[in-house]
Amino acid sequence: MTTPTKHSLTRTLAEHRRELAALRHDHAELLAAARAAVCAHYDGQALPLAVLIDTLDQLGQLPEFSPYVTDAALDFLDASADLADSGQASGPAALASGRRVA
Repeated sequence: MTTPTKHSLTRTLAEHRRELAALRHDHAELLAAARAAVCAHYDGQALPLAVLIDTLDQLGQLPEFSPYVTDAALDFLDASADLADSGQASGPAALASGRRVA
């Protein structure tokens, strides 16, 4: 077994300090994003989690999202597309076709 030298201990300590500084930075970013999300929710904004989601994405911590689309949902979208093609889309069908509902 090798005895650690002063140089190797100093190098290891410097590496751990850098890792700790990075963790503190990430924690501060997440805390600020969480506070912004709560304030946005209190203010009644449409997408209060947007800042938090962006921060998680920047930190590489955003969980993978695999939406589950049922056969019924796919059938609905197909029917909506058919209605949109014929110019009769309104309500949810208009949303599925990309038309704005006033």
